[in-house]
This record gives sequence, C-alpha cells and structure tokens, in this order.
Amino acid sequence: VDINAGKAAVWDVLVDFPRYGEWSNFSRVEGTAQVGNRLPIKMPGCSFRPTVTVVEPGEQLQWSGTLVFEWLFLGRHSFILLANPDGTTHLTNHEEFSGGLTALMQPFMKQGGDNGYTAFNAGLKRQVEDRGPQHNRT
Repeated sequence: VDINAGKAAVWDVLVDFPRYGEWSNFSRVEGTAQVGNRLPIKMPGCSFRPTVTVVEPGEQLQWSGTLVFEWLFLGRHSFILLANPDGTTHLTNHEEFSGGLTALMQPFMKQGGDNGYTAFNAGLKRQVEDRGPQHNRT
C-alpha cells in the first residue's frame, strides 16, 4: 500500500503499539519494538507472543513466532517501508511460514488473514494521513 507521508511518519504510527486500538480493528499489540522483546498480539480468533527479530527505524520491523519448535512451525512477519520518488511511502506487510506443520496450519492462518492485513494496511494508511502534514515528516 502507498501512504501519502514520509517513512518516518509511517514508522511512528507502525511502532506506536498502545494506540493500535484507535485505528486497527484487526490486531492489538503490547510492548515495544526492540529486538528480543516478546510482543503479546491479539487477532480475531487467536493470540500469540512472537519475538521481535529486526528493528531498523524507518525501514523494517520483523517478528517471528514458533509452535513448540522452529522445525515444527515458524511464522515470520515483516513490515518493510520504501520511499517512493514522490516522497510517499510504500508499505509491504508480509508473512511467511516454514516447518513441518506448515501445510497443515496454512489454511487456519489464511482464514481472515489476507482480509485482516488489507484492513490493517488501510487503517494504518488512514491514521498516518489523518495526522496531517505537521506529523508527516520524511
């Protein structure tokens, strides 16, 4: 999704977990975006505590979670921010799964996942753009 604001403005909203309830109907996140932190996340029908694995302010946020062991099931979620030539930001919201149970778990992960991520992206875009130009720094 393209957001009419610079990467710093998008990042500020993306990592402001306590305020997700103001704009996201899809997920609630607690904690802070710091490598090694476990984030309690609630989504429709499930909750989990992934570990933050990558924090590059204004660039990328990634967390991963397992089901018992990584070789059994590992999910990695990433948000990547890219600057467009016109000063706006392109957000990629991506999830990938691996491990022996992936084929079995994938249908459950897909239920509402794609629609939820679309709604999350739209809510994030709206929240960033509604903050106005004084907050939409690059």
